[in-house]
Amino acid sequence: MRRLALLLALAPVLAPMLAPPSASAAGAKGTVADLVFDADLMAMIEEPGTLDYAFRMEGRTFKEPYASAARMEVREVAPDGEKQVWFDLFEGPNRRQFGPAEAKAQNPLILVFLQRDVVQMANLTGGSAAYFQHRIRAAFNGPAQVEPTTVEVDGAKVPATRVTMRPFEDDPKIDRFPAFKDKVYEFVVSDAVPGGLYRVATEVPDPKTGETILAESMTFKEIER
Repeated sequence: MRRLALLLALAPVLAPMLAPPSASAAGAKGTVADLVFDADLMAMIEEPGTLDYAFRMEGRTFKEPYASAARMEVREVAPDGEKQVWFDLFEGPNRRQFGPAEAKAQNPLILVFLQRDVVQMANLTGGSAAYFQHRIRAAFNGPAQVEPTTVEVDGAKVPATRVTMRPFEDDPKIDRFPAFKDKVYEFVVSDAVPGGLYRVATEVPDPKTGETILAESMTFKEIER
C-alpha cells in the first residue's frame, strides 16, 4: 500500500508545472500541442456538469489492475466561456480533492494527469521533475503521430483522433533513466465527447521484452448535468 500511495501521489496545488505550450511556441499546425491543447476541447461545455472518468493502473508488479474514479466538476461557466473546475480523484485513502482551476478551451484534466506523471517519475527515480517536464513540453511542440479511430459514447460509435508521442525516445540523456526511453503518451480526442478528451494514457514497456512495466489511463465514462 505504501508503494500504491506513492504512485498515486499528486501535487497538492493545481499550479501545474506543465503549463500548456502556446500556439506561437507550437509553430506550424500538426504538432501535439495543436491537436491536444489548441483544439478548444472544452469549448462545447456551456453549462455546469461533472465529467466522470475511469482511472486504471496496471503492470507486471501488480497482481491485478488498480481501478478507481476520476471526476472533473465544472461548477461555473461565465458568459465569456471561462469555467471554474474542481477535481475529485481516486477513492478511499488515495482520494484527492482540489480546485478551483480556471479553464476555457483546454481540458485541465490533461494537465492534472501530466503533472502527476512528472511528479511520479521524479519520485520513483530520484531524478529531476524539471528534466521530465522539459522533455514532455518539447514533445508537445514536435510533430504529432496521428491516426483516426472510433470510441463509444452513450452506446454510439463516434469518430475520434488518437495522438501519440514518445518524449524520451531520442534524448541522449535518457540513459540515466533507461526504463522510460520507450514510454508512450496517448491522447484520444473527439468533438463528440463532452470536454473533448476521451482518453489520456501512458505506457512504459520493457525495452528488452516489450512487457508492460506500468500503464495508466483516464477514460471518459459520462457527463452528469
